[in-house]
Amino acid sequence: MKYLLLPLAAAILTGCANLSTSQPGSRLDGSGYPVEVCAPRYAGVAASCQLSGAGSKQVWRANLISDGKLYIGGALRVGSDGKIEATGCQVANDDAVVVDCPGALLSAGLINLHEHIDYSYQQPPQPPKLTWQHRHEWRKLLPAERGFEGDAPKDPQARTEVSERAMLRHALSGTTALAGAKDYRVFLRNLKLVDGQLATPAGKPVTDNTFPLNDARSMQWPLAPCTREQLAQIKFDPAHPYVPHVGEGTNDGARHEIDCVLDAIRDKASPSAFIHAVAVAGPQLQRLAEQKVAVVASPRSNFQLYGRTAPLAEFKQAGVNIALGTDWSPSGSLTELDEARCLARYNRDSLQSLFSGADIHRMMTENAAAAVGLQGQLGKLAVGEQADFVLFDTEARPSLGAVLEHSALRQTLAVFIGGRAASLPSSWAGKLPQLEHCMADPRDLCGQQRTICGAHPQRNLAQLLQQATYTIDDAKICQPQPTNDCVLR
Repeated sequence: MKYLLLPLAAAILTGCANLSTSQPGSRLDGSGYPVEVCAPRYAGVAASCQLSGAGSKQVWRANLISDGKLYIGGALRVGSDGKIEATGCQVANDDAVVVDCPGALLSAGLINLHEHIDYSYQQPPQPPKLTWQHRHEWRKLLPAERGFEGDAPKDPQARTEVSERAMLRHALSGTTALAGAKDYRVFLRNLKLVDGQLATPAGKPVTDNTFPLNDARSMQWPLAPCTREQLAQIKFDPAHPYVPHVGEGTNDGARHEIDCVLDAIRDKASPSAFIHAVAVAGPQLQRLAEQKVAVVASPRSNFQLYGRTAPLAEFKQAGVNIALGTDWSPSGSLTELDEARCLARYNRDSLQSLFSGADIHRMMTENAAAAVGLQGQLGKLAVGEQADFVLFDTEARPSLGAVLEHSALRQTLAVFIGGRAASLPSSWAGKLPQLEHCMADPRDLCGQQRTICGAHPQRNLAQLLQQATYTIDDAKICQPQPTNDCVLR
């Protein structure tokens, strides 16, 4: 990957001819997205970026996924308000910093709808050897018995610092929005927050609930369908997106949970999405579709804890919207990209490649946005949306699917939220809009020099990197993690 700074005259964008609307000859297959070739030289090469010009706006030129199409050598214009003004083969480049990146892929930022941020500070060396039929079975065990630590740090300061370190890990690897981040406001959008640059753009918080049936202390799953009294105990704000953990397991109790929560939200008009939904079966599939309830799949954690994951093929057939989430580091993925690779492995091994590369990309972007009512604001890099995006080095790979399969931190060149940098090459620092509280990453992870922005004003990057309770080596996210644990057990 090369970064160059050029004078304005050397980087004026030329108009791009509409050479083809089909994939053959593009040198970068859309893996299910339709392809429009604007400038063929942008595909089939490793990324090399040039910055030039000045102004209050930005123009990005790369292989661009925008509004359901892959543009080879496409362009995206970002306004001074951090929203997308234009996309396609050609956009105006007046009053703009121009970032011209042949060989790069510009995607909507990844949206992770399932994370327990204050638990994601350590990872066992091996997956658990046991499997369970319901989460309450392993929750009752000591860490040594179940094979992993399952508690947040008791010290409030340590809990805050490990949470912010975990948010940094996600932001560096392309995630721009996160559910399950408590009240922390650093590095990426926290969809629970309603104000400021690092909040949901909708003004309505995404409410996640790990125990919608209020069974955290009793650790007793329902033994029969819920009564009217039990349904009344399921609390949510009918006006806000609701993302509860439901059906986490394989037994009848997990299946009863699904019907209980579906009954409770029957008349709810705002979006809902069920996390896990492993136990969904039979008529529940149609109920999910009819009530327009999405599912947030976490296949790696499901395989490790329960030996199987949600019925994804049946969800697709029923028309249920599927998004992705990492769950937590004890049994889940360290990054959203790794979670997508886990799904891709299962898709290839057990689902006969039912889902295309574009399908899996949508689960991390536009599907996730729609699951929590953020369509039109995030997820597609369409005109009028927030400019939340990630820039990947394609390394001359031939398809979107191959790019996703091989992309990790090393290939993640820059991450922007609302048109402002959360992570970018240090040579670009100060030349593009940035989030506040920036600092060069002293670790030079993956042998690259990055500037990271969005830290808490009272806890800078250097302080977070000295946190002792967080024991994950972030160098692990420089390359894709193995997927040999992403199989049925």
